Amino acid sequence: MTAEELKAWLDDSKMHVLIDLRLGRAYTTGHVPGALSAPYRQHGWAEMVADWAKNQNPSVELGLFGDNAVIIKAASDALQTLGVASAAAFDGGLGAWQGAGYPVVAVRDLTVDELASSLGEWTVIDVREPYELRSGVIPGAQSIPMGSLEQHAATLPKERQYALVCASGSRSQSAAAYLAEQGYRVANVVGGMSLWLGAGHPTE
Repeated sequence: MTAEELKAWLDDSKMHVLIDLRLGRAYTTGHVPGALSAPYRQHGWAEMVADWAKNQNPSVELGLFGDNAVIIKAASDALQTLGVASAAAFDGGLGAWQGAGYPVVAVRDLTVDELASSLGEWTVIDVREPYELRSGVIPGAQSIPMGSLEQHAATLPKERQYALVCASGSRSQSAAAYLAEQGYRVANVVGGMSLWLGAGHPTE
């Protein structure tokens, strides 16, 4: 599939979800607007994605995005064995996508030390589930669980800059990407609360 064919698939009237298989930092550096990050791994990845896909609207088509043809095929084959078909597969990576003139979304990475030293400059949004907050939250953080972020996004003032945090930096990465696509200034806290607590930064 070419970049032009992928763009046509994304633009058609059908419901679709593009899964970005590249490793985490590649996704934050730049990704196709609307793509979800689910870095491929041999064990457990297919089951996780298949379970998620089967809970979506049956008319949703699944596409795979990456920069390695072998990984794309392995991911597609693994999903197929679990009854989930891939309607689109692109292995040209971000370079080919950008080379065709198509837009990308980039999210800044923010270390826990950087956030701690400039906490007053950020509005921190914690996207963990309520039960996870018992381990502690960053002082002043606003709790908006991942599943309800979309409905709360319109209430967030766009003149602020937001630091998104979760347990390990994975969910917050996707949340930050979503807000970036809506025009917000955002950063993803790398390593999440795991590294924040490990570094001994304050919690409440």
